[in-house]
Amino acid sequence: MSSTAEKRAQDLRAAAPAVFLLLAAALGGLRDLSGWAVFSALFAGYLLAFERNRSYSLTLPLGLLAAWLAAGLYFSPEPLNSFWHFSRYLLFMAFFAFARTRGEEAGKFWAGAVTALGCLAAAAALCERALGATPAGIIGANPNYGAAFMAAGLAGAAACLPGKSGKDRLAYGGIVLLLAAGILAANSRGAFLAAAAAVCFLLWLKKGLVPALSLAGALVLAAALLPAEQLGWFLKLRDPRSLERIGIWTSALGGITAQPVFGSGLGLFERVFELFKFPFYNGISYYGHSTLHAHSELLNLAAEAGLPAAALLAWAWVAGVLRGKGAGAGPRDAALKAFAVALFAQAAVDIVFYSGAVQLCFFGTLGLLAPRAPAEEGAGNRRGRAWLYLFAAALAAGLLLKRGFERDSACASAPGAAGEACLKKALRFSPGDAGLRKSALAAALASGNFTRAAALADDLAFIYPKDPFLAEAAAEARYGGGDAAGARAGLIRALELEPDFLSARLGLAQLLAREKNGKAADAEFAKLDKAAQERRPRPKTAYDSALLYLPQAAHDEMKKWKKRSTGGTTVSTRKPR
Repeated sequence: MSSTAEKRAQDLRAAAPAVFLLLAAALGGLRDLSGWAVFSALFAGYLLAFERNRSYSLTLPLGLLAAWLAAGLYFSPEPLNSFWHFSRYLLFMAFFAFARTRGEEAGKFWAGAVTALGCLAAAAALCERALGATPAGIIGANPNYGAAFMAAGLAGAAACLPGKSGKDRLAYGGIVLLLAAGILAANSRGAFLAAAAAVCFLLWLKKGLVPALSLAGALVLAAALLPAEQLGWFLKLRDPRSLERIGIWTSALGGITAQPVFGSGLGLFERVFELFKFPFYNGISYYGHSTLHAHSELLNLAAEAGLPAAALLAWAWVAGVLRGKGAGAGPRDAALKAFAVALFAQAAVDIVFYSGAVQLCFFGTLGLLAPRAPAEEGAGNRRGRAWLYLFAAALAAGLLLKRGFERDSACASAPGAAGEACLKKALRFSPGDAGLRKSALAAALASGNFTRAAALADDLAFIYPKDPFLAEAAAEARYGGGDAAGARAGLIRALELEPDFLSARLGLAQLLAREKNGKAADAEFAKLDKAAQERRPRPKTAYDSALLYLPQAAHDEMKKWKKRSTGGTTVSTRKPR
């Protein structure tokens, strides 16, 4: 091979991680199954086609993390569901090992890709803001994903400013200004914190602790001196949800306290949140909010896989950013460290790692920062090929399991035996899925199997104790089974959770009237009328709409009862709903 061809081949190998990062961003940020499947196929296919005779390795903390996550599958209440999420972590770790074997030139391509994504996100945010629209970002409808690349790119450009010529400084300075403007346009608090943390880290790396603390103090003082209106805009204080994140973190800490070693299971933070959900009133409901992620990667990982998993991830990050401190590392190495600090800082307070592209950027950066491990080559490298085939098989298995679950979930609502078969298969993958379990509960109620319906409702109440609709369904099941006292307790529980749950209030009034407790029934009906006439925001979710739904026929019947009631008259024996 000629020297020119060899140089071209080396450049292509060095550029490969950056190309895969751009591909991940182009595929919707790897936020849905289709994008993840395409990326997994291309990445695994590349390794099998061009890298199968190479062996790769993880650093000690990431190797231990992989082993810990694998061991945690045994303790997960939903092992198949958790395996799907484990396969995602396997891909990130494989990408780390893949990036680790690239040469120093890979850092140049990587920095260019991260900065390009940041500039693209900044330009999009500025254009949207100029057009009077709220920035939606380049990945999904959440500007914070793009803002993560803005913050990383800004810090990386700042790392390259010292020691450059005037022309280069002008170029990097322009990039810094563009990305800073983009962060302001996106109004991303997490990205601002990430950029500030990374720049302070760079200052500490080059100049020492005192200058870094001085800059941090100056930034805090500048924020404190902002006019109240500007500070409120920046902190999003006008949005009632702006401080909800603190409650989510508190819920995550509750889950960590309950399961500190192996957590609740990979991918199951939603279950943790339902157990430790806090009331958050939006004008209609208190418990209508939900989340799939803790809005903090460390808290999310600790809640799902235990404190040791979070500690191992933090160890891997610290080892990467502190490697070579004080050894006179060049601007490229400093830029990579700035990327890692910015991404980790934003992920500590935001949901940005819910995008696979952002998480890939984090693991790829750590791989480029890790001590280089030249890949062992040769057709006789059987161990490397075996690990590669095992990795590809795990990716394929995870994708097939997830795809099968989505297919079975979609057909679970079909009538008859076909729907029942789909429901059973879907529940094997995710036994605690609220939608599926509620489908089974609804089927039991519709068939008149009230004993089974009550048992299903009781089981679900342990997983979703703050769900008022489950309490109402349990009341219906118990009433159908002849347990009026249990039905009354269920309706009271539903109204304790959501006082404006109109159909539950109506059901309680009906039940009290049937029990000839006219005074109590009249009081509940008066509360119902008051709640129904109250002015409130327009419901934006199915949860809120369901709370405000009022069965008109049953309501009219109660009106007639009230007119003729003397305190002992009963109404029709329809079941409360």
